Amino acid sequence: MGSTLLVHDDWLLTPEGAAIHADLATAVVADLHLGYEWAREAAGDCIPAHSLAEALARLERVLKHAPARRVVVAGDLVESHRPCARTRADALRLASWLADRQVELVVLAGNHDLSLRESGIDPRSAAPLAEELEVGGWTIAHGHRPITGPKSISGHVHPVLCFEGATAPCFVVGSGMIVLPAFTNNAAGRDVASAPLPHAWARAQPRCIACAGDQVIDLGPIDRLRPPRRPTRNDRERQTRS
Repeated sequence: MGSTLLVHDDWLLTPEGAAIHADLATAVVADLHLGYEWAREAAGDCIPAHSLAEALARLERVLKHAPARRVVVAGDLVESHRPCARTRADALRLASWLADRQVELVVLAGNHDLSLRESGIDPRSAAPLAEELEVGGWTIAHGHRPITGPKSISGHVHPVLCFEGATAPCFVVGSGMIVLPAFTNNAAGRDVASAPLPHAWARAQPRCIACAGDQVIDLGPIDRLRPPRRPTRNDRERQTRS
């Protein structure tokens, strides 16, 4: 059975792909990849401008779930690491849209954010993007580098679940761990049921929380969603010796 929100430790997980700490009025998202269309245009493609409008629509729904005074982007706010005036303008419009609602935007550095890393979002600001942020005992970071702290919230992996031709973004949660889905449909996903998974996830005994329309659905341990592992040569040799 699904529900509009699902609670994992202190965090509410939303169908849009956000984690909200209601007591601290903080929402966390990751991998917006603003400027995707401008990056594609630079590569010779022509697609309509859409990434900012879609991000704002998602955030509007997120802010209806619980009051928030702060939105933290856990890396990859933008798509291209190359400087782009239109991408930076989109990022500033996002910050302004949130400010109009008395919500602060905090952006952490991701591997796509090289163009923002030195000067932040606003070129008039000299403050560089931080790598990590601690919220309620949880360390928030992008996840492309090792994260300090016993409990973490990250993005970067873009987890999805593929099943019978359909693909759903999903959270991966476990003991002291939340991995967020990409906050955009533009990002390619890593299928948690078939793709190689980070070794660090095994210690957390991860579960798959799928985003399906206006619901989040706990599908249980990821191990149960994956096909049985085929015995390797080493496995067979150990069995023979035993």
